[in-house]
Amino acid sequence: MKRHSVLTLILCTMASVAVAQSFTVYENGKSHGYNDEDVDSIVFSAAKAPASTAEPRKINARWCSLGTSISWLNDNTANYISKGLTKGYQSRVLEKLAFTNFNNAAVNGGMIASAVSAVVYADYYTIEHGINDWGHSTPVGTIQDYINNTKNGTFAANYRQVIDRIFQRNAKARVILCTPRKAYGFNGYLPDHWYDAKNGIYLQEYADMVRAIAAYESFPVADFFAEAGGQRQLANLSYDTALHPNDEGMQIMANILIQAFEKILPE
Repeated sequence: MKRHSVLTLILCTMASVAVAQSFTVYENGKSHGYNDEDVDSIVFSAAKAPASTAEPRKINARWCSLGTSISWLNDNTANYISKGLTKGYQSRVLEKLAFTNFNNAAVNGGMIASAVSAVVYADYYTIEHGINDWGHSTPVGTIQDYINNTKNGTFAANYRQVIDRIFQRNAKARVILCTPRKAYGFNGYLPDHWYDAKNGIYLQEYADMVRAIAAYESFPVADFFAEAGGQRQLANLSYDTALHPNDEGMQIMANILIQAFEKILPE
């Protein structure tokens, strides 16, 4: 007598050619083999797979996020939901890495110099800066400006002020440096392409300086510049053209930052 089988999960492999007389169904992690001659009909259910119940990893530490409006948006998404932004990259990180305390110290429109006074006590710091320094044509400077603490107003020298303030707050702090996300446009604030120069300065110069500082200090890097979208994708990853990330853009940034955190979090 033939069997009538109702399959509520995915039919992963089914051989239907004439020479094949069997197929396999995977259900709840187990496989079940069937012969064609024993099955009269197959019914697929529209039932959804159960949602993941994985709990976030609890991190008994404080995280301070320093950055630009891209980071500031995390606590100010209410006015941007209709544009495709419901939560920032930091909230997405916290869904996976549940820090005991999170402080968003980002400054809307801020440059790296604005982060000096924004530093609060924490165990972990992330720094997302460079895009507004490019927009305002802050001189990039050299790694020697950073190393020698020249205080000459360059991006590199101002970055040194931020790092010094962090270690004044907490000598045992762990720090992740974030390269600036590629961007362009925004009503003429930036050039038409991320790879164009503004007043003779390229965005990549800021990204390269962040990497150089990270290498000097042995800090991990969340490389938004390299991994969070290029000229072809930026418009679709932003809720404007093309500076501030939408939900998809924020999720990409979160994934990159989580990978950087995992390099320095305790086992």
